[in-house]
Amino acid sequence: MKWYIFIAVALMAVVGVASGLVSAQEAMLVVSTLTLGTFAITDMELRSSRALPTGASAVTATGLDLGHGTTGRNVADYEFLLTVPALAVGQLANGSTMTYAIVTSASSDMSSPTVLNSAALVQTGAGGAGAAGNTLRFRLPTNCQRYVSVRATNSAAADASAASYTLEMEF
Repeated sequence: MKWYIFIAVALMAVVGVASGLVSAQEAMLVVSTLTLGTFAITDMELRSSRALPTGASAVTATGLDLGHGTTGRNVADYEFLLTVPALAVGQLANGSTMTYAIVTSASSDMSSPTVLNSAALVQTGAGGAGAAGNTLRFRLPTNCQRYVSVRATNSAAADASAASYTLEMEF
């Protein structure tokens, strides 16, 4: 990309933030998208990790703030990376499942969540070996709520709390 185009876009982003038309996070997303073209940069403040549930229960990680106050404004160019750990048979027995759901909420504590994908990733214990780790890249709809998270649900009584899953926003 020509350097003068980058400078022009960066200046427009600064003016947009100063005038209140866009948030600093939205401006940063636009500029980083122009310079990279791929989703490979992770901001450590836009990362959430959570220990898996103990027994047949569910846990939800802290919500990541998308920075928009109302629905319909999620138009920045980024994606999420969900990384789930390998689970031993003691953590996920044969036939048991660990299901990961993508949820959004208007509140940072993820109260009253809206489920976007109830089974985005599913690990199934098999062969006396537990389940392999996995990753999932995904994007959100433009009308999602301000905070995004992942809920992990264990179908069995096994304790998987020694392992954690991670959700990262990538630019």
